[in-house]
Amino acid sequence: MKNGHSTGFTLLEILLVLLLLAVSAVVVVPNLPQNQSDEAKEEAQRFYQLVQLWTEQALLTGQTFGLRFDNDSYTLNQLTPKEWRPVSEGRYANAISMPEGIEMDLEVSGFVNEEDRLFDRKGLFDDELFAEEEDKPKPPQVVLMGNGEIIPFTLTFLADDKRLWQVKGNDVATFEITALNEDKE
Repeated sequence: MKNGHSTGFTLLEILLVLLLLAVSAVVVVPNLPQNQSDEAKEEAQRFYQLVQLWTEQALLTGQTFGLRFDNDSYTLNQLTPKEWRPVSEGRYANAISMPEGIEMDLEVSGFVNEEDRLFDRKGLFDDELFAEEEDKPKPPQVVLMGNGEIIPFTLTFLADDKRLWQVKGNDVATFEITALNEDKE
């Protein structure tokens, strides 16, 4: 009464299913959402690579570039004979936005502090004289000059109000990226 066919799975079928599960795990696991400290690291490394590329481009072409930082983004600008303009041509990204939850804190050095100035800026110029300049885009905070010099800066990447990564650039365009790890005591 017993039929000659056995029921169940063969070893080959089980191995094939395990192989398909392993392949799908390899595809799915790297695409899982990352935590914000990983995103901060990626954005810091991205900025580090881009600022080196832009500095080399300025040196090779003799052009002057500038970086304008806003709350959650930064823009590459080029100095034209008349004004600063966002770079819109070529292979260089001109505006980079941070992912949600990632913030930047820029500190520019190499300038005289306001309290150390000999004269008050407001008293030297007539406000009415430059009224039409308010419509122009704001100038960059960091300048990458064609002679290989830059305005020194420190850019810190934060997530959840924790300072995680820092990119520093000195006046001779040497850059350094550092993990701060403030969450470790």
